[in-house]
Formats: sequence, C-alpha cells, structure tokens
Amino acid sequence: MNSNESWRSESHTAFDALAPFYERHWGESFFRTSTELFNALVAGRLAPGSRVLDLCCGTGGFAGWLHRQGLQVSGVDNSARMLKRASVSIPRVAFHRADMHDFHLEERFDAVTCMYNSINQTLTNHSVRSVLGRVRLHLRPGGWFLFDFVCDAGFRASWDADEIVRLDDQLCELRYRYDSARGMASCLVSIADLRSGGPSLDFEIRQRPLEVAELRAELSRAGFTVKAIHPVRNSTPEKGRYAVLAKAVAAPPEPVPSPNQRVERRPREPEMAGARFVQVT
Repeated sequence: MNSNESWRSESHTAFDALAPFYERHWGESFFRTSTELFNALVAGRLAPGSRVLDLCCGTGGFAGWLHRQGLQVSGVDNSARMLKRASVSIPRVAFHRADMHDFHLEERFDAVTCMYNSINQTLTNHSVRSVLGRVRLHLRPGGWFLFDFVCDAGFRASWDADEIVRLDDQLCELRYRYDSARGMASCLVSIADLRSGGPSLDFEIRQRPLEVAELRAELSRAGFTVKAIHPVRNSTPEKGRYAVLAKAVAAPPEPVPSPNQRVERRPREPEMAGARFVQVT
C-alpha cells in the first residue's frame, strides 16, 4: 500500500495530506509576517508569561516562536498529522486537536492568534460567527484577538497561479482559482507518489473573501471592539490582506451551534469547512 492509499484508508482532513509540504512551501512567508504582526500589535500589551492560544496552529512554527518569547502557549488545529509534527518539534507547547468552530479548552487566555488567512476558511456568515464566538469564550475580559484575512480585491489580484512542490518521492501540484461571481477561492491540490506510480490524491481547499465591514459587525456581535486594522505588506497577496486586532470587552454570547465540519472517508464525496475531496479513478 503506497502512502496515498494509506491516507485514503483513514479519516483525515485536507491539511493532513498537506502536512509534509506545509512548512517547506508556506511556512517561511507566513511565519515571518505572523511574527512581525504580533510584535507590532500585541507583544507590548502582554506581560511576561501571559497565556496565548494559537488557533489553526498547523505544524506549530508560530506557536513555537511565541513560546520562545516567554509566553505560555497552547495550540489548536484540526489536522492530526500537522499536530504530530508540531508536538515532536515543540514538545513544551500544549497542542490540542479540535475544529476552530467548536473547540473547548478548560482555560482562558490573555490573547488568541489565528494567522495564515485561516479565518477565510469560514465559508458562511454562520461559520465565521461560530469561530468568533469560540474565540471570545476562551479570552479573559480585556484579552486580545489577532488575526489576518484576505478580501475580494486580494483574491482577484493573486489567486490565479499554478505551483509545484516536490518532497522526496512525492509531488504536490497546486492550482489557485478565484470565482469572483460566486465569491469563492479554491486551491486544487493533486499529490502523486512518484515511486509507486499509483493514483494521485486530488482534493480542493476553499476560502471565501471577507470584508472589513462584515468583520467589524461580527466582532461586535461576539463581544469585541476593533482596535486596529492594518494592511499586511510584503506578503502574498501584496494588496488585499489585512491584520485585525480586537479586544474582548463584553461578556461572551451564547455559543453559536457549530456547522458540521468534520471529514470522514465515505463512498460518496465528503465535505468539510474549506475543503472538498474529489473522487479519483
């Protein structure tokens, strides 16, 4: 059984398949902008030893950096394979597997971060509302929420490209497309095992653009006030990506029921937040 067939035999998210390629292809650029934004917007507002949650932490590069700044850090992600890599490389950070729509930890934090455009994977208003509500529940009063997002202009400017990433005997092809009429961005992924020559693993990761007015309204509904919105420079996209710093000021609302986002491998095509798997023959 080759690695792709083994992957199909289990229940995994799309990002489990991307875990081996993640740091090599996206890690450096996302890491650099995340540390710059944190230093510029949050670091000076936190005392040494403050508790920080990195939501959608992936393979843990940013969470590890936060830990090295003298902070008490936890990470949440829905990808078991990414968390396994994170736990091995950064054993002193507490990592938890959970969906960003319904995660629950028995602690409150001084700050929550959600970087790498992860919030763009909330494909409906209900979905973004659910995530923001969960974040607010995990923040102490006066706590900080830092995240970044891409708007329609950013997807229009950058989301039309093809990339190839090779890692040992695996080849990952990425095709980025944006349907402006539907307001939906997709990354079509095809992972092939060159050694076995078996069928490729093909799936689609989806994101939707978010706009400042929508996020302001949803943050207010969730018990936040927006303190800063800054364009993110020297990143991809070069225009249309923003960082938001919000402060928890009101009591958290009742949790919004989570949409069903978990992926199970079934004979019929399953769906998850931000990802659609395509049957391959």
